[in-house]
Amino acid sequence: MANDPAFQPSTSTVEIEAHASPTAAGPVKARPTLVIATHHEITAAGMETVLNAAGHRVAARCSSEDDLVRTLDALRPNIIMLAENMVGGEPTRMVSRLRACNRSVALIFLLERDAVTASDLLVLDVEGILSIGICATSFIDCVRSVHHGRKWIDPDLLRRLALAERSSPIMRSLTLREADIAHLVTRGLHNKQIARELHLSEGGVKMHLHHIYKKLGLSSRTQLALSLASGIRT
Repeated sequence: MANDPAFQPSTSTVEIEAHASPTAAGPVKARPTLVIATHHEITAAGMETVLNAAGHRVAARCSSEDDLVRTLDALRPNIIMLAENMVGGEPTRMVSRLRACNRSVALIFLLERDAVTASDLLVLDVEGILSIGICATSFIDCVRSVHHGRKWIDPDLLRRLALAERSSPIMRSLTLREADIAHLVTRGLHNKQIARELHLSEGGVKMHLHHIYKKLGLSSRTQLALSLASGIRT
C-alpha cells in the first residue's frame, strides 16, 4: 500500500480514487448510515457527537464483535468505524468476517493503542485508516471521502507505514510506535531525547524498548541498532 504511487500525502489529507466519484452535475449521495464499533463508550459518544454535528446518522454503537455482526446484518449500514480495540490483535480476521457478512459495507479502521503491526496495516483491506486522536475536520473528511468511493489514510500514518515498509522485515514486525522508537535508536538518540521527540514519558520509552527487545530477542539498544542497520542494508 505504501509503495502505491496513488498514496501520496497532501497538505491535510490523503485520498485515493477507487472509482469515479459523483460529478457536480450528477446526483448527490445521501448521507451515509454509520455504526461505531469500540469497547470505549466515551470514545464512541465523542465520535457520534462529531458525526451528528456534520449531519451524519449513527445508527448504532457496538461494544462487542458479535453485537457488531448482528447489527451489520440487521441495519445494513454504509460505513463501520472499527476501533483497534475491537480486533484483538487480529485485524485481518475481523475484517474478513465483516466482509463475509456484507461485501458492500465500507470500513474505516481507527488506530488507538498502536498494537497493530505495520505489516497488518499494510495489507488491511479497509477503505480508511486514521488515528483516534485526529482532528474533527480530518475525521469528517475521511468519512466523506470513503462514502464517495475514495480511500483515505491519515498522512502521518502514511509516512510511518512507508518508513516501516522501506526499512526491513524487522521493522514491519513492530507496532508503529515501536518502529518510531527503533528508528530513533538507530539515529543514536537517548531515551530522554526520544521521549521529547515523540511526546512520551521516559518511562513510556523504556516500556516500549522492553517490548521491542523481547519481540526481537535482543538485550540492548546497541544490538537493536545493529540489527536494524543490517536489515536496512539488505
